[in-house]
Amino acid sequence: MNILRKYFSLLIIILISLTSAGSAFTQSTADSLKKYAVKLDTDTLFYIQTGLGIFDAEKRANEINFKIKNLAENNAIDYDSIKIIEQADFVLLKFGDEILLAVTKDDAVVADKTQISLAEDYRNLLINKLNERRDIYSQKNMIKNGIYTLVYVVVLILLLWLFTKIFPWLYKKIEQLDKSKIKDLTFKDKEIVQSSTIVSILLALTKGIRFVLMLLAVYLFITQTLLLWPHTNKWDIQPIVKSLALFIFYSALFFTLFKSINSLVSYLNNKYESWKGTKIQPIKIKSIELLSAERTVEVLTLITKVLRFAIQLILLYFYITIVFSLFKFTETWASKLFGYILTPLSSVLNSFVSFLPNLFFIIVLVFVFRYIIRFVKFLFMEIHTGRIEFPEFPRDWAMPTFKIVRFLILILAVIVIFPYLPGSDSPFFQGISIFVGVLFSLGSTSAVSNIVAGILITYMRPFKLGEKVKIADTMGEVVDKTLLVTRIRTNKNVDITIPNAMVLGSHIINYSSSAKDKGLILHTTVTIGYDVPWRKIHELLISAANETEFILKEPKPFVEQTSLDDFSVSYELNAYTHNSGSMGGIYSQLHSKIQDKFNEAGVEIMSPHYNAVRDGNQTTIPQDYLPKEYQAPPFKFLGIDLFGKQKKSD
Repeated sequence: MNILRKYFSLLIIILISLTSAGSAFTQSTADSLKKYAVKLDTDTLFYIQTGLGIFDAEKRANEINFKIKNLAENNAIDYDSIKIIEQADFVLLKFGDEILLAVTKDDAVVADKTQISLAEDYRNLLINKLNERRDIYSQKNMIKNGIYTLVYVVVLILLLWLFTKIFPWLYKKIEQLDKSKIKDLTFKDKEIVQSSTIVSILLALTKGIRFVLMLLAVYLFITQTLLLWPHTNKWDIQPIVKSLALFIFYSALFFTLFKSINSLVSYLNNKYESWKGTKIQPIKIKSIELLSAERTVEVLTLITKVLRFAIQLILLYFYITIVFSLFKFTETWASKLFGYILTPLSSVLNSFVSFLPNLFFIIVLVFVFRYIIRFVKFLFMEIHTGRIEFPEFPRDWAMPTFKIVRFLILILAVIVIFPYLPGSDSPFFQGISIFVGVLFSLGSTSAVSNIVAGILITYMRPFKLGEKVKIADTMGEVVDKTLLVTRIRTNKNVDITIPNAMVLGSHIINYSSSAKDKGLILHTTVTIGYDVPWRKIHELLISAANETEFILKEPKPFVEQTSLDDFSVSYELNAYTHNSGSMGGIYSQLHSKIQDKFNEAGVEIMSPHYNAVRDGNQTTIPQDYLPKEYQAPPFKFLGIDLFGKQKKSD
């Protein structure tokens, strides 16, 4: 007996467990069923989730909706006569012989109620909603709603009529305001806004208030009127009307702001023109004029136009975004448009906040390197001015050396600061750096060679600024010397730029380096026939040199006989001068003096070569230097005058 009792108890436990599991399974299945609404007009009464026989849940709901609609349209019946009838498997709701719906066991399981209690809930809900609908659609209620609608129409017409009377009167009053009532807005005796501008602003504000009030009145009339009538009070039209009203308001506001910005820009442009020469003066630094008044006005006008474009673009963006947010089918577009601005701004703000420690470190480094450069500049300036001297370091090396040291310090500063720059560790930034480095190394070969040559030329000191030099075939004064090029100005005031690599690879003749201390020797050569004594030639050449301007008396000029040619002797005159920059003028004057001296002495200059045989030929000395009785010599052959007899006979 004990064994049977134990088996019986175990069987009961298993059955209870299976029942509980089945109930749990049924409940979880009920939660996942699809709902179909049973409605009266637009009000949802309850939901059907289970089927009945050949009818699924959707068909059951449609059938119940059809019967309730027919029942609601009959105003002659008493809705309290709906009854609950219990049957074996169903609980029915009937009106007379018409079955409105059947409550099944599955419905009770889904609702977690008994069939009777669920049927009673459905009956009470139906009766209350049907009676409420009957009251709404009653003749008395319709008349009342009609009266209210008429009152709303009258109130709206009255308000619009008042607006047409009151606001034009206000416009006239505002326009009649003069300077005695509204004065110019000034700041420290300077006119900022005129009274006429203030009147225009008041007129614009009054018109804006009128527009907003009219829009509000129409909005309230439409929404309140629709709420009165049973056919429209359930419409979800209020958000649409509100959205349309706000759309009109924002459009008018945008148009007003857009037009106001244009008017403000025109006003400012006119002010700029009137302020030119008075409030807008030329921008100067000491005596150097950076911007004239006209250019300043042009710059201000350009800045104003750029600001107008930017502000109007921002206004347009926010207008489109706000308009999109007013309607449900476009509100997602508004969030996306806002995201296009807010996401980058938040990203930039977060990046800036995280960059602040590095920024402070970079600022400290900039100050440190700045004062290092200032100290180095002070040191080299002292050397340049001669206050500090080093025996093996000439003063003219000071500034070029400072530039090189400053460049190296700046390179060191860039190397130290670079890791603290935002994005310096990104692959894209590193790739760009490598790419720029490769381009620089490939394209700057000649530039680097010129820089190296410029540094070598600086420390070789082959010439200085202002000295007269000859580099390859170019002769002139050195006017500029940089790391890349050297500029020469010729005697014809032609500036020639020579790359430093070419300067270093060419021979350099410096006419000025020894001119002030030892004197530059200017030399010129003449060829004179053998028939003139050489001592006389020396005397004439030295005399011409002594009468030439800028030729030194000490050391004395001297003459060298450089060659004995076939028909003439070459005499080279050498004279000292300190003015190497005037070589061309000195040579010109010296040559003219030589010509004068030789002509006065009756000595022919055999340059270019002339035949020394003068039989029958006129001398080359100019006629002004010849005596009046001068006659060309006769033709001779072996010392015999060939035409002497003929001349005598003549």
